[in-house]
Amino acid sequence: MKKLFQFLGILLLLFPAITYGNCIEGDCNNGFGIYIFPEGGQYAGQFSGGEFAGTGKQVYADGNHYEGMFVNGLLHGKGTLTYPDGSIYSGDFNRGAISGKGSIVFPNNSKYEGEFVDGIFHGMGTYTYSDGSQYKGQFKKGLPGGKGVLHSDGQVYRGEFKEGEHYGKGTITYFDKSQEIGEWKNGEFVVTQKIKAPKKKKTETPEGEEEPFGDEDLALEDFSNPEQEDIFFEGDLAAEQEQEDIFLQGDLTAKQEQEDIFSQDNINEETEGAEQ
Repeated sequence: MKKLFQFLGILLLLFPAITYGNCIEGDCNNGFGIYIFPEGGQYAGQFSGGEFAGTGKQVYADGNHYEGMFVNGLLHGKGTLTYPDGSIYSGDFNRGAISGKGSIVFPNNSKYEGEFVDGIFHGMGTYTYSDGSQYKGQFKKGLPGGKGVLHSDGQVYRGEFKEGEHYGKGTITYFDKSQEIGEWKNGEFVVTQKIKAPKKKKTETPEGEEEPFGDEDLALEDFSNPEQEDIFFEGDLAAEQEQEDIFLQGDLTAKQEQEDIFSQDNINEETEGAEQ
């Protein structure tokens, strides 16, 4: 049941503003223009006060391609970033970094969808592997950390994770609905309780043939059912998420204060420009 999280060699998703270059077409002060950089690459889009502001497209010298919103020369707001290897991120940007909610699809068709902080998987998210396996739960600093559910090889593991590895207590539900409850120690799952698969309820059809039991006859919770997972997350994860919110609140509060100042300065500059 142990599945390594090798997908988390995350790209550095941070793009500072570039201040030196040449305007080759249009109005690169307050309008639409095309701006090229000496090291290669170009920006085509809206300008305000001589800075990238509004919607635009930027091609970088290293092959990265961004299309979306800019504020004060930085990637800010909704946008899509395409990497040279074919990876595509779509979602929120905050002052040049991927922060907020979004999704990224990798060349091997694996995908992450959820929360990011400064270009790292952090918060609630879902990672789907190229083979169809899936992890849904909490991420911390780029790795599964906290409560989560892992679907893999016809089995469902529900429990704790730490730094991308199984950790602490958990439950494995097998294809036949039998379960093993235990705890991870030294990289091994030590079983403390086994629950047998529920017996099939036999019924007869009008033709006299036996019919297999239905899902309503299961004696155990079906953790492969998304509704059961939602109950799991809403219950067990409530306290964890509250702690996570407190953990992030300090940093996010400071960021929001900077964000408010950042946005207000831009609004003031646009207002002054309009008055003139």
